[in-house]
Amino acid sequence: MTAKKRDRTEEQCKEMEMSPAQREVFLIVDEWWKRYGFSPSLRDIANQRGKMGLGNTMRLVDRLVELGVFKKIDGCGRTVRPVYINFRNLE
Repeated sequence: MTAKKRDRTEEQCKEMEMSPAQREVFLIVDEWWKRYGFSPSLRDIANQRGKMGLGNTMRLVDRLVELGVFKKIDGCGRTVRPVYINFRNLE
């Protein structure tokens, strides 16, 4: 049995080096979870950023998943979340 990789804390995520667009997306998703208790859709994130296209928003979210500050389930809507939010149905 392998040990599960430990997720970053909120402070560690906020201290990570990100581009301004990545930081904007991170803060939008973080605040959305704190306010509503569920994930924003890609369209919600794009609208909050003042953008129309979903492709670039999807690439930013995917890059944040690669950096290790977000988790998501491919093919399912509204599953993007910061790694420090524990939600057992998304593991």
